[in-house]
Amino acid sequence: MIGAIRTYLKDCTCFDTLKAIGVDFLSNDANIASIDRTPIQPLKKENVGGTKSKQASFILRVRLNHTDELKQQIENSDFLEDFEDWLEDQNDIKNFPKFKDNKKVTSIYVSSSNYLLMVDTTLRKAVYQVQIIVEYKKKNKNNPFVDFF
Repeated sequence: MIGAIRTYLKDCTCFDTLKAIGVDFLSNDANIASIDRTPIQPLKKENVGGTKSKQASFILRVRLNHTDELKQQIENSDFLEDFEDWLEDQNDIKNFPKFKDNKKVTSIYVSSSNYLLMVDTTLRKAVYQVQIIVEYKKKNKNNPFVDFF
């Protein structure tokens, strides 16, 4: 699942300036990101046919250059706002990450808008983060009547 989310996020044009998007690891370099799984109650409901409505939560962390200049701070904020807008647009047109055969994404959205998490001790790099929720349906592959429900 997290690999599919990472691949999906790489399609966002605002990430073209990033060196890499990692998984559960954010290096000390600037212009780098990481997608990390976070805790959430996964099961939302289950129908008679065994199809489950589930959700997963992820944090996108981005380390960007940082200065005491207002221009740089605004650029960093704009970068993350552009990402949030992109994700909202993808949700509106139903362009979702591709999960395994028995899982189909139904919604992806920002659940916590971007914010400055920390500035390093040199004051030259800052980490920002955004929380993302992915809602999906998981079919019970063992139920021969699953497509009827």
